[in-house]
Amino acid sequence: MIILTGASGGIGKEMLSSLSELDDVIAIYNTTKPEIIESCSNITYYKLDISSQDHIKNFVSDYSQALNKITLIHGAGVAESSLVVNHTKEMWDTAIEVNLTANFLLTKALLPLMISEKWGRIVHFSSIRVSAGTISYTTTKRGLLGLSEVLSKEYAKFNVTSNALVLGAFDTGMFRNLKQKVKKELIDQIPGKKLGDVADISRAVKFIMESPFLNGAEITIDGGATC
Repeated sequence: MIILTGASGGIGKEMLSSLSELDDVIAIYNTTKPEIIESCSNITYYKLDISSQDHIKNFVSDYSQALNKITLIHGAGVAESSLVVNHTKEMWDTAIEVNLTANFLLTKALLPLMISEKWGRIVHFSSIRVSAGTISYTTTKRGLLGLSEVLSKEYAKFNVTSNALVLGAFDTGMFRNLKQKVKKELIDQIPGKKLGDVADISRAVKFIMESPFLNGAEITIDGGATC
C-alpha cells in the first residue's frame, strides 16, 4: 500500500496515476480533494490533518487491516517566501509543522505496522533549493535529511528503509508560483535547460520500493543543476 501525503499539490497530484501502477494508493489531502482519476480504481482519497496526532490515530485505526507492505511518501509541504528580517514566527511555525512535524508524526504512527510486518519504505521529499527568501523552507527540507538518516539507522533491522529524494525544479506545484526571474535562474542552472518530469520521481520511488539495500540515501533528481 502506498500512502502519499500532499496528494492535492502539484507533484503529488501528478504522481497519483503512475503510483497507482505500482500498488494501491491512499491519497491524503488536507483541504482540496484531488480530482478523481476514473481510470485508477485503486486510489482511495482521504482527508487528513497530518499535523494532528488524533486525526492520524483515527486514520491508522480506520485502515490498519488494509495497510500492508507500506510505502509512505511524504509529499506534503509548504513554502513561505520572505527575507529573514520579514519572516514572521507564524510563517516559521507553519513550515516546521507541515514540513517536519507532520512527517515525524505520521511516520511514528505507521512504524509499528511496518515493524510487525518486517517491511516498510519511507520516502521524504527534500529540495536542492537554497536561495534568499526561503529560510523556513530550506531549513525544514534540510531537517528532513537528518530525520531520514536516523530512521534508516533505527529500523533497517526490520526491513524498513528510509530515503530522501532531493528534488530540483519541476514544472508544477510551487515552481509555478515563483517570479519569472527566479524561474529563469533555476532553469539556467540545469545543464539541459529544461525542467524535470514528475515521472522521474515516480521511477525513483519504484526503485526504492524494490531495493531493500538502498537505505539512508539522498537521491538527487535535479537534471544536474547541483553538479
